[in-house]
Amino acid sequence: MTEGEIMVRNETAGTHHRPHKKLVSVVIPCSNEEKNIDRTLEGLLDLARNHRYGFEIIAVNDGSKDNTWNVIDENAKRHPEIHGINLMTNFGQSAAYMAGFDVARGDYVVTISADLETPVDNIDKVLDCLDQGFDFVNSNRLGRWGAEKAERAAKSGFANKIISRVSGVVMQDRGSGLKGFTKNLVDHLKLYGEMHRFIPDYVSVYGAKMVEFDVDFKDRDYGVSNYKGSKRTVKVLLDIVTLAFMLYFAKKPFYFMPGRLFGFTGAVITGAGGLVAFYLLVLKLLGESIGSRPLLIVSVLMIIVGLQFLMTGFLGELMMRLYFESTGRKTYTVRGVSNGD
Repeated sequence: MTEGEIMVRNETAGTHHRPHKKLVSVVIPCSNEEKNIDRTLEGLLDLARNHRYGFEIIAVNDGSKDNTWNVIDENAKRHPEIHGINLMTNFGQSAAYMAGFDVARGDYVVTISADLETPVDNIDKVLDCLDQGFDFVNSNRLGRWGAEKAERAAKSGFANKIISRVSGVVMQDRGSGLKGFTKNLVDHLKLYGEMHRFIPDYVSVYGAKMVEFDVDFKDRDYGVSNYKGSKRTVKVLLDIVTLAFMLYFAKKPFYFMPGRLFGFTGAVITGAGGLVAFYLLVLKLLGESIGSRPLLIVSVLMIIVGLQFLMTGFLGELMMRLYFESTGRKTYTVRGVSNGD
């Protein structure tokens, strides 16, 4: 073997064994943040320089009516690390998150607010937790509620307690913009409506290992948040009902089989109606009049309603199977595999 062949072989071997440098995808939902997003992107670029991980920064313009998209677009043209997504209209924060998640290529995915309420250097704390084996990392904003915001703090705390009771996930600050995910978890996560408020609860469906740490809160310097509103409390309470059903169904879909629920209920009602009808039949055979008895109408109604419940259960079974087969969703989640290599 010649010297040149040895050098080529050694270089190839070195390339083959070079450790993979992890990629971090940072997703930033933006709505009317033209005065904030430039500083946020600058801070993320500073963090990315000479970092142990590679970074891609995904800024999602959620139908802003100001100059937000132009700022994102200009930064994306200057910096290859930045990728801009311009939504056609304001679809809401959940949709903005999903738009970023759908294109994220990183081993880790981190979300952060565009208004710098949480300093970007806290991302390193998120990455440290993910490196320790956690699948989901949440941040708790300290000092967010001042004395003048006591009412809002009470509402938020009350809502968190209700949600924790429903889902079994104890988190102090579900609304914080700074969160971290493994890519495997993001690939399974689907957010609809305004369900971004319940991200910690939804990821619990997949058995995610979770942790929360405290961060200092800083009020925005410019503008007001477009991801809040006076009707938010009512919306949250309504969404909690949906959350309760979805969590139970998603965690154990085949324990909540429509055939079991409606089938059992229908069988009980039909059986009870049949017993009442048999009782009336015995009375009729004994020579008594049953035509004017209210029990006759009750028994007929119970049998009809019971049969309708049974049919609803059968249709529900078909729909649930169609859901899993058409979406390709599995009834389980794999954390990792081992092939003995």
